[in-house]
Amino acid sequence: MRQQAVKDIEKEFLAPSFRYLVKNGLENTSVRDLCRVMDISYGSIYYWFEGKDDIYISVVRYGVQKVAEKLFRFAEEKMSDLEVFFATFLDEVAKYKLELRLIFQFTTSPVYGDRMREKALDFKDGYEASSLKIAETVGVKPEEMITIIYMLISILVDYVVWEDRTASDMQMQMLYKLVSGKVSFGE
Repeated sequence: MRQQAVKDIEKEFLAPSFRYLVKNGLENTSVRDLCRVMDISYGSIYYWFEGKDDIYISVVRYGVQKVAEKLFRFAEEKMSDLEVFFATFLDEVAKYKLELRLIFQFTTSPVYGDRMREKALDFKDGYEASSLKIAETVGVKPEEMITIIYMLISILVDYVVWEDRTASDMQMQMLYKLVSGKVSFGE
């Protein structure tokens, strides 16, 4: 029964709270604001969460999971045509720019960052499974795919944080050439 209640709170509290945080920002959002969004009493929220930090971490963790799932799904669908994937990845990322900015702000925060990164480790197995699937599609070794994914994440961060589409496009083109074997830096 409690497990179903946890799924309900995810749908009824975490999703709308994440949207609210994305729209209003962490610094402009209180726990009372989130309670108002969900029409839940301030006192009853602490039945579900240990405290203010747990609320924010749970909400952003939910957002990380949802955005990452969408981007990995996109990668899995598009990686069979590397040229298309590398040409369209940043367009897909652009759909989640606001969400990603909030996630980056939160994960680099001196207040929440360490605990948030610790909670995000829960996703590692799922991401590794997606990486293996993509590696097989692309025809590279799993350890090479992990390097490619970290490079993609670096480009994604540069694009979202610095908003330099030209530089990010150049990085994507170079990564495409490396992955497709059109350029090599030697062994």
